Amino acid sequence: MDYRQIKKQANEILKNKTAECSYIEYKASEQQLDKILKTICAYGNNYYNNDIQYIFIGVEEENNEEQKAVPVIPIKGMAEGRLEKCKNTINSLRSFLYPNVAFGVVSNEFEGISYILIIVKRQTGGPFMVAEKAEKNKRINLKPGRYVRVESDTRLARVDEEYDLLRKFSNFHFSSIVSTGASIDDLNMDLLREYFSKTSFRQISDGMGKKELARALELLDKNDPADRRVKNFAVLMFSEHPEDYIPYAYTELIIDMFGTKRKMESKVFKGAVWKQYYSALEYINSNFLNELVIRVDGSADNRKIENYTFVALEELLANAIVHNNYENGKPIQIYVSEKQINIVNYNKPLPPVRISDLNERSFFNERDTENPEIRDMFKTLGIIESFGTGIGEAKRSMRENGSPDLFYKTFDANDNVTSVVIPVNEEYYEIKNGIKPKEKVWIENETKDIKQKILGSGYSKKIKQNIMKLYDGIRTEVFGNSRVVEILGCSEVTATSYLKRMEGELKIIVPVEGMGKGKYRFFM
Repeated sequence: MDYRQIKKQANEILKNKTAECSYIEYKASEQQLDKILKTICAYGNNYYNNDIQYIFIGVEEENNEEQKAVPVIPIKGMAEGRLEKCKNTINSLRSFLYPNVAFGVVSNEFEGISYILIIVKRQTGGPFMVAEKAEKNKRINLKPGRYVRVESDTRLARVDEEYDLLRKFSNFHFSSIVSTGASIDDLNMDLLREYFSKTSFRQISDGMGKKELARALELLDKNDPADRRVKNFAVLMFSEHPEDYIPYAYTELIIDMFGTKRKMESKVFKGAVWKQYYSALEYINSNFLNELVIRVDGSADNRKIENYTFVALEELLANAIVHNNYENGKPIQIYVSEKQINIVNYNKPLPPVRISDLNERSFFNERDTENPEIRDMFKTLGIIESFGTGIGEAKRSMRENGSPDLFYKTFDANDNVTSVVIPVNEEYYEIKNGIKPKEKVWIENETKDIKQKILGSGYSKKIKQNIMKLYDGIRTEVFGNSRVVEILGCSEVTATSYLKRMEGELKIIVPVEGMGKGKYRFFM
């Protein structure tokens, strides 16, 4: 450890009067051995994966109406003659921890007053627990068990938190372990070939059999000499019926039917999880996503609003599949109504990410995932563009559409659920329900048809987004290669390839005669 730099950082914490949190604890003296021991244990378990955690000994905390859990300045400190004895007392706590937590105990000085600093960095070899003998020791008298620190509270871990700790330290992922019932026979060759055809691996897959393809994607159990046993993610990605081996491995759509009579309907999307993604996305887009082109009386300008943005739906649905705990025996559920789309996973995000982070932040570079192989394969398929950016993209699309912010529901700490809500665009809702009758409004059915063709194609997410960008930027214009180059900022060769896709495969543009060679317009 670089103690010089750490001591400097610790003094900055005191100087700024930083409140207690998941990595800061203040203690007036070393006599509070039970609280010090359980905090060291909790810091070892490091539920939120902090790089470094501090316990300040000789620093009292304020607890009044204005300020809570902040250090009292000037600090109480500790007499020079007691520093070494205090270090020895704290070091004696090591024998009450199992396995051993590596921590440092140093003396430091703040504004001329000495204090003791306990430093716990990120550990391996856990989870850690307080041993039974701590409860028998009269000076400590602390209940044994695994402790965690949640915000500024140090306590015994709940069952689900213990499970999180076990998975963290063992790097356990259900998707990575070998299936208990499925074999290579349960993988569908057509799905494997289609996956390769959509990815950069397509050239190396020619002529390969099922075992060779499965081996190339690391779907097989390396300890099986017969190459028969497959991993859970292989079942989820390449079986026609993954729910036969992983219960409830499907996506359920619950529809709150619009109209005067309330009626709930359900539709289930089964099959390989990436096929579930495409099917659910296409179905919701075709049946429930719409847009209005609004022209205010007396104005030549018009603007477009969507009830729910397609970008938010695709990003959050991909997120739900990638971060779903398929071990828990519950499906992903999507609730669609006139006022919101609600996507539900029956598991919380993995630490260090919390529900509050999902609401407050837009980028998650440190986020772990329940299914790393599925995440990587979704990225290869173009469903995911960059790791940790999906929620930010969804939020951005909502802002650009003038919609309310999407939000994650807050539940009781014991509830194991992640539920994200995409609210309807309020202006769209008001117009459709006759609350804003003074504006002339119409629905562009032709636009909807074109967008369905684009979004329902087998192209990668990036290509779909670029074609959508072309359509939104061009609409009724007559255009050619140079206009595509201008909008996409691409080369002329790339622009030509987009024109070929739109004319020959999607059939959404048609040539325009009499305006020169290579001129097109969108088919309306």
